[in-house]
Amino acid sequence: MTGPGSAHAAESPAPFPFVYNQTLLEAFIARRGGAIGTAGRAAVAFRCDHHLNRFKAELLPLHRKYAIPVTIAAMSQMTAVEKGPGGSELMPFPLLQKSALENGFEIANHSATHRDAASDLRLTEEIVESHWSLARSLPKLPIELFVPPGVGGTNYRGFDGGASWSSFQKHLAGRLITQQHALSTGYMPGYWSMTGQPLLNMGRSHIRIDDAAVAWRGKDFVKAARRQHKGVCFMYHPSALDAAGLAAVENLFAWCAAERDAGRLDILTVGGLMLARIDSPSRHDLLGGDEGFRNGWNGWNGSSAKWSLRAEQGGYYARRGAASTALSKDCPLGAYAGSTRQLRMSVRSGTGVRLKLEVFDVESPARFSTARTFTVRGSAAFSPLHQYVTLPMTGTQAVRVRLTPVSGGELLVQAPQLLAA
Repeated sequence: MTGPGSAHAAESPAPFPFVYNQTLLEAFIARRGGAIGTAGRAAVAFRCDHHLNRFKAELLPLHRKYAIPVTIAAMSQMTAVEKGPGGSELMPFPLLQKSALENGFEIANHSATHRDAASDLRLTEEIVESHWSLARSLPKLPIELFVPPGVGGTNYRGFDGGASWSSFQKHLAGRLITQQHALSTGYMPGYWSMTGQPLLNMGRSHIRIDDAAVAWRGKDFVKAARRQHKGVCFMYHPSALDAAGLAAVENLFAWCAAERDAGRLDILTVGGLMLARIDSPSRHDLLGGDEGFRNGWNGWNGSSAKWSLRAEQGGYYARRGAASTALSKDCPLGAYAGSTRQLRMSVRSGTGVRLKLEVFDVESPARFSTARTFTVRGSAAFSPLHQYVTLPMTGTQAVRVRLTPVSGGELLVQAPQLLAA
């Protein structure tokens, strides 16, 4: 990454050049291990704007079913100001944090109350104090992004959601946002840059899929972005989705998951999309980038767990035997703590097998633990598995990735990775 602010300094209209918080931006980039290369694939991200009662009941199951991460735009006072079916009180912050860690969700600051702020004091309450409050309420998660709410009235004294780069310096609201956060979305239209330079996405907008007709067209937006070598951010309000809208969103989720499984699309968080780079294959892998055991066990316990290493037509994989136990590897977190990760691998079983994938705190699974069990059908071909997690920012020094066959026979595992997402 060179000159992260240079493009904006050149393109922003004087006398209000865009100014960013270099310390926060550097931490944001380091957490993900640099730019997230997609090797020529376009990328998408999904954003949920509060209303977490319905998210918990109707959208969370869909995100889990299709293994799709989401960035939740959360208000620091949402459990108090949002009540009833369209409210958020049924998902208090401890539960929100647990769900984020277990499912690879990212939390963004979406203000304190989603109301206009027409004074310096009110702007500070809605932007700065909400950031502090969310950080206290969600101590294991980094709050790195701001998602401007549509507030009406004075629109944060003319800030108007961040419709241009200059608005983040010209208006007090924009300056407060950039002082407190690494990056912000906004209302600048268009597809997202996939250059690996996050500031080129500062203030970028979204495609709202509350409307079923728009959600059904979601794949067309992805295809158009793909032709331009760019990415797409989709957004929904759970409370605005009726039965037809939910069906359309599920259809889009299923299509995106199928495109990902076919190797034609990457699904990231909004933070991940900020850093996506389409012309690079390089993407940080916490498991060490062993290229499918090409260089041996590379820290995996394969020998003691009685797995064998095999090569087949240029591919390298681990093979389960009759006496095999769980296959695992420990990963220190360090600067990568707090990042959302995609656990990805290819598996094959001629007989069919059920496989449990876990990521948990090495010292104390009670502090952090997540697991999913997959049914791998008998086949002569490898198929991909995906599981997203967010690594705790505090309290966990290292995580263990563990693969446990819980039933069935033959199993081959190829190229396990824990990728920045």
